[in-house]
Amino acid sequence: MYLVAWAVIHKENNEEWDWFLDLLCGDLKVGDGSGWVFISDQQKGIINAVEKWAPEAEHRNCARHIYADWKRHFNEKILQKKFWRCAKAPCILLFNLARAKLAQLTPPGAQAIMNTHPQHWSRAWFRLGSNCDSVDNNLCESFNKWILEARFFPIITMLETIRRKVMVRIHDQITTSARWNTAICPGILKKLNAYITKSAFSHAICNGASSYEVKHHDNRFTVQLDKMACSYRYWQLSGLPCPHAISCIFFKTNSLDGYISDCYSVTEFKKTYSHCLEPFEGMNNWPYDDRQPLNAPGYIKMPGRPRTERRREPTEAPKATRMSKMGTKIRCRQCK
Repeated sequence: MYLVAWAVIHKENNEEWDWFLDLLCGDLKVGDGSGWVFISDQQKGIINAVEKWAPEAEHRNCARHIYADWKRHFNEKILQKKFWRCAKAPCILLFNLARAKLAQLTPPGAQAIMNTHPQHWSRAWFRLGSNCDSVDNNLCESFNKWILEARFFPIITMLETIRRKVMVRIHDQITTSARWNTAICPGILKKLNAYITKSAFSHAICNGASSYEVKHHDNRFTVQLDKMACSYRYWQLSGLPCPHAISCIFFKTNSLDGYISDCYSVTEFKKTYSHCLEPFEGMNNWPYDDRQPLNAPGYIKMPGRPRTERRREPTEAPKATRMSKMGTKIRCRQCK
């Protein structure tokens, strides 16, 4: 989670998102949006702003929000994994296979997911080249949880609290990365090791050049090592070799270093966090401005009771209200 920009607005609407995306795309030099990926929760203001300021960017919808709407009509627990198999299928072949298995349980449900435009939330239709295979907005939800305490402060204190938290986070990431002694980031390396384990179920046959035919359980895929491409499409989507590609790479060599995207290297990670926020002095040392102070916008009451926590899914564990007694020694008050 790398925080790029944040702002305070009085209401989430088209005008505010248009203002924010105008500044964001200008600062990041997004241009027409080619090669960029925006993931949103289907908020119309974001959709309109992205189409205006980054028309060529890929705009995805968060699959978790899609599932929340879809689950209102198809809420059986067994259907949850079937839906996410459709969302995470990297190619149309596997998407159709996952949807067919979903149709065996609920034909109306299989038809309903097609009505939600899976081109925007399923990996099977994602563009290649961005090294982004995300199908949800979990990073945004993590950020909202991260600043939950700060959001109850007055406006200046809230912004200062968020800024200081970002400073601390950048420092922590720099300190942590200084202890890494691998070429690839540890989180990615752990993911790669899981793919290496799965590659044991893939059997590769070479055609004599750099092309391979890989059998994985009941499916067959083609891999081209010279083009770093697999018909499974996950390698092109994420920049990490999939289990089928790994079986072909090990057929040729024992090193995966040349087949992993540079964006996952420790060098690139340190380069990202080389940009630090500058420290500020206290409010007493801020320059005085003799202009008319801005008036705070009037309070806008949103429908419903104000929430302090996000709404939990029925499948999630309830929030703990008492401290766990695991590991503590309990003594009888009477007999000791």
